[in-house]
Amino acid sequence: MKKVVLVFLFCIFAVMSTSYAGEETPIGAGNIAIKVDYIDFTDDVIGDVDVDTGLYLGIEGFKEIADNLYLGAEVGYANPKGSVSAFIEDVETELTFIPVELNLKYAVKAASNVVLDIGAGASYSYVEEDASTSSDSASDTDWLLGGQVFIDLNYTIDKFFVGLNGKYQLTEDIEGADYNYNNWRVGGQVGFIF
Repeated sequence: MKKVVLVFLFCIFAVMSTSYAGEETPIGAGNIAIKVDYIDFTDDVIGDVDVDTGLYLGIEGFKEIADNLYLGAEVGYANPKGSVSAFIEDVETELTFIPVELNLKYAVKAASNVVLDIGAGASYSYVEEDASTSSDSASDTDWLLGGQVFIDLNYTIDKFFVGLNGKYQLTEDIEGADYNYNNWRVGGQVGFIF
């Protein structure tokens, strides 16, 4: 189902790019940005071990491949830490989440110096789960396929931009378990247009 949605969104962006040909390039021939977001993992299992929310840092780069249509990549990092009580001991929990994304976005000028873009893409995310007590520790890692949809609103100032972003990401389940790392993110970015 996820693959069908991603293919459908890709087709929509491809059609949209040809219908608006001739518009001024909204955010340059390419751009890079640094993102600072709040991330919230939606699966209850992640919340039960107190690592469901945290700070997300990311960097992305996009290149225009057709009028108003951009292809790019993003890599990010989140490392929430928590603590839960189990029997007579506290368990310290930690999550390392590193999504690597390939995205396609369509950008339009919404007003003078204001650019709106929507996009979707595929991802491959590294997950490391750690738990420790005063006497023992355990760790598990996995790579998860996924996909995401997002929207950005940017204000351009010469060769720079600043803006807001929102993203929802789906991932497959952890191998051998019945939970996933689906998440939503909201935050801001600053970037450079070239």
